[in-house]
Amino acid sequence: MISFRRHLTSRFAATFATALLAASVIACAGGEPADDAAVEAPASEQPAAAESISYDPAILEVAGRSEDDHYRDGGMKPLEVYAFFGVEPGMTIGDLSTSGMYNAHILSQIAGPEGTVYAIVALGDTLREGSLERVQETLDGRNVDGVLANVEVISTLEDLPENSIDVLITVRNYHDFGERAERVANVPRMLRVLKPGGILGAIDAYSDKTDERDESFHRLNEALAREEIVEGGFEFVEASELLYNSEDTFDFDGRRADDPIHRYYIQRWTLKFRKPMN
Repeated sequence: MISFRRHLTSRFAATFATALLAASVIACAGGEPADDAAVEAPASEQPAAAESISYDPAILEVAGRSEDDHYRDGGMKPLEVYAFFGVEPGMTIGDLSTSGMYNAHILSQIAGPEGTVYAIVALGDTLREGSLERVQETLDGRNVDGVLANVEVISTLEDLPENSIDVLITVRNYHDFGERAERVANVPRMLRVLKPGGILGAIDAYSDKTDERDESFHRLNEALAREEIVEGGFEFVEASELLYNSEDTFDFDGRRADDPIHRYYIQRWTLKFRKPMN
């Protein structure tokens, strides 16, 4: 509703009278005067809807993937998750704290020959003895017929130049940075390697404990993680419930034979952040 000041000058009173007359003409013609706030711009002037990203499902059948990988696909929903993070061909992508290289294998197919995937071994800034060699062996074993030719194993985030990554993904690793102060202190390390506007995609196991990580079950509260990563310098973009599971009770980690849900299918939060442009 449009409000008017009680006392109008003669000039504005005339303008009001003219507008009132015009409204009367519209009413007599069967039209209805529209509220200014409800007027829509012509279709040609409205912003175009963002195109959704989709991938060829055949990339999940590429050589070198194991039976366990295919089982994991059902719980990870990789093509939907990577589309949510905005991964596209030609990008430079980081897979942080890779081990079995499940994510790097699929990401390499999306990145394509014009893109690069860095399989980053250490979550922190130091390597465990032998871990680099083990991951390189895993890459060599998966690289059937050169399908992972665009993947490079590197030790830590410190081995990457500043502003060099389009998308950095860390899956079920964020809680392993340690307690809250340590986790927040490590966020700028991820921020440094991303290009301005670059995306951090973080996934971890969901906990209903709100104040701290549940290390006994390798879980962390979603709201707490979001708060910490923003505190560390990122802009929050969006959350997804793609990996939610209503049957999860949050009191197991899914690694034991008698756990009710396998670890690939327990509830996980999926958060998307952006590095500020400035």
